[in-house]
Amino acid sequence: MKKWIVTTLLIAALGLAAQSVNAQDRGFGIGGAIGGPDGISYKVWTAQDQALAGVVSFNASEGSSSFYTSLDYLFHKYYTDLDWEVGDLHYYYGAGAGFQWYSQDFVDEQFMARLPAGFGFDFTDVPVDLFFELAPQIQVAPEFNFGFNGNLGFRFYLN
Repeated sequence: MKKWIVTTLLIAALGLAAQSVNAQDRGFGIGGAIGGPDGISYKVWTAQDQALAGVVSFNASEGSSSFYTSLDYLFHKYYTDLDWEVGDLHYYYGAGAGFQWYSQDFVDEQFMARLPAGFGFDFTDVPVDLFFELAPQIQVAPEFNFGFNGNLGFRFYLN
């Protein structure tokens, strides 16, 4: 039941953010991410230098299943002294939350606070960006724990 509540809240947050997308020409992007965890990456720009971003990942096999999702609010800083014709390099940082669910009986749902930071490259002529991200995670439930995850990925912007 908890996973459906968290998923509903994440979808509602994305819907609210999509209403304020007019401040950025890229809008909504969707793509892939590899690393920890592999999955579907998404990003919704809320202002010229701010965005909501996250990953959704799932695994369904005969012995076990899992689901992971995260949602982060990011602040971007562009390197203005670089004059590249192909695109713009930026770094970003932010805060967010993650949720992981396993089907095994011995593992509970995990809720975590995240502090992502990374680098991104927005191409000028094509609606694509590339990113590299590291995120320390503090698991807050069911027990306190600390770890990292990181992703390398891309997104294609639909607007």
